[in-house]
Amino acid sequence: MTLTLPQIEGKIREFTAIMYAPEEFIPTFGFSNQTGLPHVEIHGEQYTLMVCENGVELSREAFDNADVLILKVIEDISFSMACDQVYQDTSDHGYRERFLSIQKNILSKFNRYHNNEKVKNKQETLSTDDDSALSESRKNMLLKSNKNKKSLKKL
Repeated sequence: MTLTLPQIEGKIREFTAIMYAPEEFIPTFGFSNQTGLPHVEIHGEQYTLMVCENGVELSREAFDNADVLILKVIEDISFSMACDQVYQDTSDHGYRERFLSIQKNILSKFNRYHNNEKVKNKQETLSTDDDSALSESRKNMLLKSNKNKKSLKKL
């Protein structure tokens, strides 16, 4: 069964409320605001997560399963929230450990209410040796997109 955009948005908002995610990290649905914030679209029975900025498509991922799309969005939001907290003090060279600790904490809030084996596995595999979690391009993209946002309160 294909979920509608309002159904997907409802599930994502339910989970982001549990995580205390700020509105600025929640994607748009059915349209892009062209600021680099992800947005979700449905084309036929396929779900698409896109990032566009100033008329340029920066990324696109397609999903056949709504649950996989929702999990991807939740992981990305937890990553953004952790980056926002860690990069407030960019002079701190221990950012990697702090980042991973914060992301694990955020994901644990989600997983407490939505027991999900994939989230649990993601938490367990996050380590300081995981270069995919903090690749330079991903870190720079988030720093750029977060530079004008208000800082989050400590979790």
